Amino acid sequence: MNKTLERKIKLFIVDDDEFSLENISLSFDQNNYEISATGNSEEAINLLKSNTFDIAILDLKLQGTTGLEIIEKTRDEKKLTKYILITGYSEEEAFIKANRIGVSDILKKPYEEFQLHSSVEKLIQIKALEEENIAYKEKLQKENSVLKEQMKKRFENDQNIMIGESPKLKEALIKAKSVAEYSLNTLLVGETGTGKELFARYIQRNGARQNEPFIPVNCAALNESLFDSELFGYEKGAFTNALQSHAGLFEVANKGILFLDEITEIPVQHQAKLLRAIEERKIKRVGSTKEIEIDVQILSSTNRNIHEAITKGFLREDLYHRIGSTVIELPPLRERKEDLRALANHFHTVFSRMFDKPIQNISDDVWSFIENNRWEGNIREFSNFIKNYCLFGTISRSENYQIASLKSNSNNSFTFNSGNFDELEEAKIWLINRAMKMYDGNKTLAAQHLGLSYQGLAYLLKNTNNSN
Repeated sequence: MNKTLERKIKLFIVDDDEFSLENISLSFDQNNYEISATGNSEEAINLLKSNTFDIAILDLKLQGTTGLEIIEKTRDEKKLTKYILITGYSEEEAFIKANRIGVSDILKKPYEEFQLHSSVEKLIQIKALEEENIAYKEKLQKENSVLKEQMKKRFENDQNIMIGESPKLKEALIKAKSVAEYSLNTLLVGETGTGKELFARYIQRNGARQNEPFIPVNCAALNESLFDSELFGYEKGAFTNALQSHAGLFEVANKGILFLDEITEIPVQHQAKLLRAIEERKIKRVGSTKEIEIDVQILSSTNRNIHEAITKGFLREDLYHRIGSTVIELPPLRERKEDLRALANHFHTVFSRMFDKPIQNISDDVWSFIENNRWEGNIREFSNFIKNYCLFGTISRSENYQIASLKSNSNNSFTFNSGNFDELEEAKIWLINRAMKMYDGNKTLAAQHLGLSYQGLAYLLKNTNNSN
């Protein structure tokens, strides 16, 4: 039996001679083969249409029909079933037709038992190779779609390199080089906008897996219905609308890096499946019993306090120990004040070239604003501010600086002036806008931050817009 298939081979035998049918069935080891057999043509047609067999052995001459006619009525190329035709006749026309409709082998009676077994073994090998080719093609298709999305962000990713001399950044970069060299599963911890995905890409570019896939996964978007199919893939027919098989992101990332962004947003009931895949280094597609071995470095991120996330049930402790062989904390921009000028000059150069603007010196009043702002949105907010500065030039504090700074005092909190209940509505609007700004307009993350449902936040935003 072919050792590459870790399951019983499904064998289907069609012969209206009961003695011959029984002999063929008994000649195959029941431990290696799952055998179905019939001498009835109609039953054979129904079984072939409703099931998937690895090998189908059919006699040419059957009562009221032929094995060729049965194959013609039931053959489905997607099932990859291999057909063996047995005949006691020398009919050249039948042999030509058999070849045309995809019969893999023809045995003429009388034949030796070893000839039949040899034919079956050969076809099992061929089928296994075809399955591997299909799986490889599916993997390439999925990888190509991921790469296309990444290409859209290529310029943006290249512009956001790790720049700075602050001690905390240097410490993180030293850890990153070891993580990259030894392919350690690593958890990146930091506030929103500190560049966790950027840091993960830095690890890939500087490590043993630099020429392998880097597959980012937005865990906040993996709802219950998408989790298994997106990460592990699925077989054709595994569920409604599964019209063809798809490789999962674990397969696409094989030999490379899977970046699980905001891993604490994965529902706890699914975290056990993720843990099992990481521990066993094997996955199963939805609708399949076949295990696929994987070699993937797991980089994860969260903007939550990791110990609070475990205590409050956002992250399983056993999963944390699997993904957090090393933990790297990315410092917020307000703790990297010495890096502001280098970052500003870098972004200013990049965006000036992007928008075909002359590269000019940043004015003193802009530097003053940069150095005195807390940059709660961190690198993301900072780069957006410089982008706007490059586009619109020197702007006055009273006008456009508000695009980069919330209407708040230096402590980034709402200031009450009149002290009456009317200001509560203004405070609510301020808080919603602040959350939306922190998450670059991502309503899902903003709702989670505010402790609201997505629908609740959408309702508040709609009412806020209508009132303005």
